[in-house]
Amino acid sequence: MTKKLVAGAGIAVLSLWAGSAMAREGRESSADMRGLTVQLGGGVEGYTSALGQDIDPGVAYGATIVLKPTKVVGLELGYSGAANNFDTQLPLTGTSGPDVLRNGAQAVATVGLTAAPLQPYVLAGLGISNYNVRNAAPGFQDDNVGLVPLGAGLRLHIGDFVADARLNYNLLFDQEFAGTVPPANVDLPGNETFSSGGSYTGTLNLGATW
Repeated sequence: MTKKLVAGAGIAVLSLWAGSAMAREGRESSADMRGLTVQLGGGVEGYTSALGQDIDPGVAYGATIVLKPTKVVGLELGYSGAANNFDTQLPLTGTSGPDVLRNGAQAVATVGLTAAPLQPYVLAGLGISNYNVRNAAPGFQDDNVGLVPLGAGLRLHIGDFVADARLNYNLLFDQEFAGTVPPANVDLPGNETFSSGGSYTGTLNLGATW
């Protein structure tokens, strides 16, 4: 009797394990993790160091085209924008509404830490943004700013559907839109230099894969 119980328990455990493995394989096989993905998203964008003292966090938004030749590697080309207000301590003169509008483009590479449908990943890239200062403030003006985005995220594939949550920090270099911000102690080729203040962006992006 004991042997029959042990055998029965063993068969039950094996059956559960096999069923779980088959379900997991089914989810993985049905997840479209390769191909071309189009995503739209939004979230929050803010600034650090001296920039963070003068610019409040605001709304971020964007659209991205993602090419994944493998389940792990992704190449992205995207548009991103943000609308932020200056801190109320600054003496402002100008229009109402968002004080700083940013529009930019960036190219990013992502590398997944697993090949599973729920995939954590890291990212790095290069981009450029145009800052439109709508409300006059001391030390701020319209300018084009280069940036190096670095970050991490979590991507979920369910069939053709993709949900992507990410957080990245943007190293800004040679920005003149904030002339009062000192440069960092990192020199770049030519006359470029990183700013001592950067920006951060957290977004949730939804899309589909073809």
